[in-house]
Amino acid sequence: MSEASGGLDANSVSTYFWWWGVPTFLRCPYRPDLSETDIGLIGVPHSFGNPAARMQHFGTNAIRNRSNGYHRFHREFAIDPFALARVSDLGDTPVANALNPDMSADDIEAFFARVCAAGIAPIAVGGDHAVTGPILRAIRKTSQAKPFGLIHFDSHNDAIPPMPATRNHAGPFRMSAEEGVIDPRRTVQIGMRGAMATPDMDDWSRENVAAFITTNEAMKIGPEAVVARVREIMGDHPVYLSFDLDVIDPVFAPGVATPEVNGLMPREIFRMIQGFRGLNVIGADVVCYSPPMDDRIQNTAMLASQLLLDFVVLVGEARQRARAA
Repeated sequence: MSEASGGLDANSVSTYFWWWGVPTFLRCPYRPDLSETDIGLIGVPHSFGNPAARMQHFGTNAIRNRSNGYHRFHREFAIDPFALARVSDLGDTPVANALNPDMSADDIEAFFARVCAAGIAPIAVGGDHAVTGPILRAIRKTSQAKPFGLIHFDSHNDAIPPMPATRNHAGPFRMSAEEGVIDPRRTVQIGMRGAMATPDMDDWSRENVAAFITTNEAMKIGPEAVVARVREIMGDHPVYLSFDLDVIDPVFAPGVATPEVNGLMPREIFRMIQGFRGLNVIGADVVCYSPPMDDRIQNTAMLASQLLLDFVVLVGEARQRARAA
């Protein structure tokens, strides 16, 4: 390394000069063969499940580009997240059947089944929220003997009954519960506030999940109380974390497919996410980023990138505890 570089080695240069080189999620090595990987960052560039608001399939690579700058020491936790486990970018799920929602869901499930069968914990980047259903299904079939818990951040509860194209963005969690994939008694939905077409839209969630926490309710009790409630419900049981970026107020996250006013602020979000440290997190996703809707500084992509960094910590520490047990 020349003196002009300040004596930094190649890895340090690539960390600080995040705009240099081929982009990968969090600037992690690209290992599509699933080798030497404990935590797999996976792109799911599909927006087949949303009949009106498209463009989320562009979100995967847009977040890859922006997340290059988030291969960082975690300031809040005072740890190097990438020392916890071998973290790789596994590439993208196949898109051969992208115009067929049900076939695409089968493709996603098959891909994630291979990942989970290899002992890899998945952290996915969508795509719309329809991608989460087949991911959950793959985890349940290959690595979880019983239905597992779910922490779901969103402005919509995504619990409508099945539609003619059954794999849609608005119903993955109801379907997953009814299929025995997730355990509704260990499911928490946070941040709901979307416009209601009918007064019964929230009924399924209010009647079935362990905690249904609207934005207003979260603000009344505060992030710490939300965290305490989640921790009480989850205990040490396996839990998956699914994050729709539209839970954040569009002032801070304009690049989403279905923005809703009066959302949670990033500070509140990260206080909750980081408060989940110590839970048995087996996987996660961040979805519904629509790059054409974002602002000039890519604020929404930056938020998604920080979420990925936090997810690596949560999953990495959970795997570390499991190895030590």
